[in-house]
Amino acid sequence: MASTYSTSLRLQLIATGEQAGTWGNTTNTNLGTLLEQAITGVGAITLNVTTYTLTANNGLTDQSRNAVLVFSGSPSGDCTVTAPAVAKTYIVRNNTTKNVIMSIGSGTTITVPSGITYIMYTDGTTGFYLATNYNPSNVAIIGGTIDGTTIGGTTIANGSFYDMYAYDGAFLGVNPTAQTVTISQASPAVVTLASGTPPKQNAQVSFTSTGSLPSGITSGATYYAYNIAGTGPYTFNLSTTLNGANPVNTTSGYDPTISMVINSSVTFNTPTVYIPNGFTFNSTGAITLPVGTTAQEPASPTYGMIRYNTTTGSFEGYSGTWGAIGGGSGAVAGGVVYENNKQITVSYTMTTSKNGESVGPITINPGVASQPCTITIATPGVITASGTVPLFGSTVVFATTGALPTGITAGTTYYAVNVSGSTFQIAATYGGTPIATSGTQSGTQSFTTNVKVTIPAGSRWVIL
Repeated sequence: MASTYSTSLRLQLIATGEQAGTWGNTTNTNLGTLLEQAITGVGAITLNVTTYTLTANNGLTDQSRNAVLVFSGSPSGDCTVTAPAVAKTYIVRNNTTKNVIMSIGSGTTITVPSGITYIMYTDGTTGFYLATNYNPSNVAIIGGTIDGTTIGGTTIANGSFYDMYAYDGAFLGVNPTAQTVTISQASPAVVTLASGTPPKQNAQVSFTSTGSLPSGITSGATYYAYNIAGTGPYTFNLSTTLNGANPVNTTSGYDPTISMVINSSVTFNTPTVYIPNGFTFNSTGAITLPVGTTAQEPASPTYGMIRYNTTTGSFEGYSGTWGAIGGGSGAVAGGVVYENNKQITVSYTMTTSKNGESVGPITINPGVASQPCTITIATPGVITASGTVPLFGSTVVFATTGALPTGITAGTTYYAVNVSGSTFQIAATYGGTPIATSGTQSGTQSFTTNVKVTIPAGSRWVIL
């Protein structure tokens, strides 16, 4: 009975009674040469054609048994490489100037771009499949989903990643200081920076000039740098979109003194950005807050909002009502007139050993008379008022005909927080952490509130 060969790796399978006295040679070839090639072999293959078939030999070394295939060369177009139609795993590195298309002659194919390494496998029947996508300079996820979120969306939409770039100064070479450059009249235009800080790939740049800019460049408009080259002088091209997709062409004359600023920004297409662990601005610059008139204040403000009010000429914050905040002082008319509100809507304790003054008359809100309420057993507990809801910061005192939940003591002063609709929560201190409730409760619960100004010993409040 003659020897046969295994399907995938083409190892010689010795028939019973065959190769007496020489079977060791075949076994050594199987184990020491062919299996080693399948596990650790790296095959270097030069491609100068657009179709290529890997060699496949029974019992002998060949190209298709290698674990790793490294392609080089300069084919005239994309090259289709055909492997045997048997189950096999490959690591494929494309060092050619074109795409390499892996195929088994039918079924699905995998296109390996120039300069990219892919791990793939074939079942020998339906084609090639990508195991992962690895690029030596980055890890690229192409298509698919992460936790149901679509990768590679072509438009901005909820539930998809779309052109997401993480920018920082080290990556993009951000330099807000103007630098002098020259711009060629060419297609595409070439920007030359003699010395200084060059932009990085996809950095945002803008230009100004004491005279005129080349036709095709708009003063102050944002462009994206690409094809950055040189070590000083530096050259690069411009595009109106990322990755050089829409190159900028220039024509006509211009003033040779052109200034360039490198800057980048991240745009969030959502009304709220959550930063769970705080956010630190570490620079000597400044942040820009929303700016608008009193009439443009948010229709549904929430506690903690801040903005600059152009009507009053001051910074303002929302804590139940809009009012001037530190650094703004309410000064108008060029700092000559200082304004203050005439109604106190939240409780306030003056700083010990500090004096304050206001221009009257001043009205302190009377608060809320005793009224029934319900209290949830929760973290934090939520109080639902049957009538008027206390203002944020108002003092709240509870009473009961039975027992209050654990966490709330009758007769103790608390402060209203997180006021919303007919509900609110309480804290032990002004603006403090909401209190959790537990245990059981009975009877009818009620509360009273008041707004007060506390003046510590050694302090003084003067009303003019």
